Amino acid sequence: MHFQHPELLYALLFLIIPLIVHLFRLRRFQREDFTNVKFLKKVIQETRKSSRLKKFLILITRLLLITCLVLAFAQPFIPASDKALTKTKTLIYLDNSFSMQAENDQSDLLSSSINQLLESIDETKEYGLITNDSEYFGRTTSELKKQLQDIEFADNQLNFQSLQLKADKYFNKTDNQEKNILIISDFQNSIGALSELDSEVYNIDLVKTLTEETSNISIDSAFIKESNPENLNLAILLSKKGELKQPVTISIFNGDELLGRNTIQEFSENKAQANFRLQNETLSNGRIEIDDSGLSYDNKLFFNINKDESIKTVIISDADFGFLERIYAEPEFELANFSSDQIDFNRLNSANLVVLNEVEQISSSLQNNLANLSKDGTSILIIPSENALNYDQFLNTLGFPQFNKKIETNRLITEIVYDHPLFQGVFENRTKNFEYPKVNTSFNITSSSSILKYQDGKPFLIGNNSRYLFTSALNSNNSNFQNSPLIVPVLYQIGLNALKKNDLYYIADVENSIDIPLKLGKDEVLHLKKPDFDVIPQQQNFSNRVEINTDNIDLQAGNYEVTNASSTIGTVSFNFDRRESKLNYLDVSGSENINIYDSVQDYFSESNAATQITALWKWFVIFALIFLAIEMLLIKFLR
Repeated sequence: MHFQHPELLYALLFLIIPLIVHLFRLRRFQREDFTNVKFLKKVIQETRKSSRLKKFLILITRLLLITCLVLAFAQPFIPASDKALTKTKTLIYLDNSFSMQAENDQSDLLSSSINQLLESIDETKEYGLITNDSEYFGRTTSELKKQLQDIEFADNQLNFQSLQLKADKYFNKTDNQEKNILIISDFQNSIGALSELDSEVYNIDLVKTLTEETSNISIDSAFIKESNPENLNLAILLSKKGELKQPVTISIFNGDELLGRNTIQEFSENKAQANFRLQNETLSNGRIEIDDSGLSYDNKLFFNINKDESIKTVIISDADFGFLERIYAEPEFELANFSSDQIDFNRLNSANLVVLNEVEQISSSLQNNLANLSKDGTSILIIPSENALNYDQFLNTLGFPQFNKKIETNRLITEIVYDHPLFQGVFENRTKNFEYPKVNTSFNITSSSSILKYQDGKPFLIGNNSRYLFTSALNSNNSNFQNSPLIVPVLYQIGLNALKKNDLYYIADVENSIDIPLKLGKDEVLHLKKPDFDVIPQQQNFSNRVEINTDNIDLQAGNYEVTNASSTIGTVSFNFDRRESKLNYLDVSGSENINIYDSVQDYFSESNAATQITALWKWFVIFALIFLAIEMLLIKFLR
């Protein structure tokens, strides 16, 4: 038994008072003479025995009365366990990722967990709450309940490592308190490993939300499989988890206009593909939908097809450039070519890509112009002449190393740096043995940004920040590189990277860099808009384009208009990542020092039982009243 106010037990010393009164009670008796002494002596003996018994019983009842009163004011209680004697602080992590849209008992897992929390959290205890996109610290229980009712699904999920950091932050100034972490989640594999949580510092409890059946069909991605001037083939990939209960209907819309509908009867290895032939025209408000009773967020995919802008390419050449004309051809490229002494600088300044092909001597005005274009984001490709003159200063201006010396022996081009960003998504296989092209004369440079290398490891092509440099002339007399299968992907990729074409859609919760082919006026900015939403993204204005960046913008899935103050420029689409659709769950059973519960109610029921306190003060008040009544009865009726 424990006492809430043990210091009041010192009042038990007052028990000595009735003892003193009883033992040292001074009472004088008056002596009377009677004739019948024998009879009088008997009466006196009987009266003294009765008086002693009465006084002794009254003393006991008074002692018990005082004892009960003192104990009642000390407020005794019996704890259910040691936890009841310790002050606790609890951090609740509520997983509100999209996978919690799965239904259980005709309600999604998130709503069910929220309702159980609203019913179970104790008004007398201190709680902190974190979700995947918010944290609520220093709230009263009533405020926390209001916040719980406003929680919505988020497009990201914390892992255990991030959760540990947030817990350290929450319990930073907590001393002499029991620290509890309650994790409510379906525990998909993406949440990480339980070993990342410190179960020695914190008491960790898990509530694993369960579904009756794990089943979901999602739209994974969409891409243009092939196209011609009249039509395009849009391919849509779907994935399945669980059993296919009925055929899946897939529809394509442009706004409210239905463009096509198809039905998928079966999946192969949980994958399926649907193809739609559409007119090759601008589609600004595209939407793909399926009917599925699983997760709802992945039943739609937003996309747009904008008119492709030709990449403005300028070739400045004093040698044959026919191979460049064949690669940078219409409709992807809009080509203009000039000799080094007859340049249209208006066309040059509006170019997305400038190719300097075997110009022996670069004038200072051209050097300055190209340097300014490079600073403005224009891609520069340099193919040096065999007799390159005054290149050192120009190369330094563009951030390239100088040519060390001229090598006049044959060299094979044997190595492709597949990990270079220029080759991202270009090669399916990393071939090591291919028909090696060669050069007769070349220049040596030292660089860490090689794209292609000679057999001695020296660079043949280097590239960085939209600037590219060959170390050899590419004319047919000096090299057979024009006949190599490498020339097309290398030069074509350099051209495509000069103006990034917008994708059908972007992922909403990652950083995206999007090029808008537009020349903005002074003080003009671009907006991303949709109904009830308007944001100015981070953007950089170049001479012939605007690069917008979506980092640190909370974007929802949907189609957004790109606008300036006067007009709509185009459309970009965003979708949530489909990682939550996999429904692959972590096995949390058998974890040491961690308790696992089937529901939030089970956790709070056991937690409250462990912290339950049985108060006894009322019983001692009742006993005190009983002893008071006994004392009064003894005084009145016992003689």
